[in-house]
Amino acid sequence: MIIEIIVAIMILLGGLLSILAAIGVIRLPDVYTRTHAAGISNTFGVSLILFATVGFFLHSGEGFHPRVLLAILFIYLTTPVASHLINRAAYDTGVPLAIRIRDQLRSVKKDDIKKRRNLIIRQEQIEKARQEKEELEDRLDWELREEQIDQRERDEDQEREQDETAINEESDDSENQIIEEDDEKSKKDDE
Repeated sequence: MIIEIIVAIMILLGGLLSILAAIGVIRLPDVYTRTHAAGISNTFGVSLILFATVGFFLHSGEGFHPRVLLAILFIYLTTPVASHLINRAAYDTGVPLAIRIRDQLRSVKKDDIKKRRNLIIRQEQIEKARQEKEELEDRLDWELREEQIDQRERDEDQEREQDETAINEESDDSENQIIEEDDEKSKKDDE
């Protein structure tokens, strides 16, 4: 009988806390206090109801169900973290606070925003410098390639000129030789 009374009280308290959480979500002025109400009151309300469930099954002889305790553990692990992250996201995106609540993080947030902005500007400058360096290296590589191609063309032109000069000299020599031979033959023929 005593365990049934304790289970009933735990269920009633859990239900009341869940109702308070619902009223808090509806009535509180801003997202920060609403998530606080939903996170804390509902967590305790649901965990009381789940503890009452464990007590009921133990008392009735159905046995111990560890899944219910795992559910309580996961609720305690996830709900406060989710509430905190929702509040953090709301604050970072600029959701206004209620008028009667003093914002103690404003100066910290301004400093944080300045640091982030400076970091982003610095990263953009580094990226821009890296891109300019790559463009300069590409341009230098291109100019070096053009210079090498120009040098190769000059070398080929010089070789062609040397070959032409050598051919011309050989043809001149062979013409002179033929002329000299003809002259010698003519001299022999004249003699």
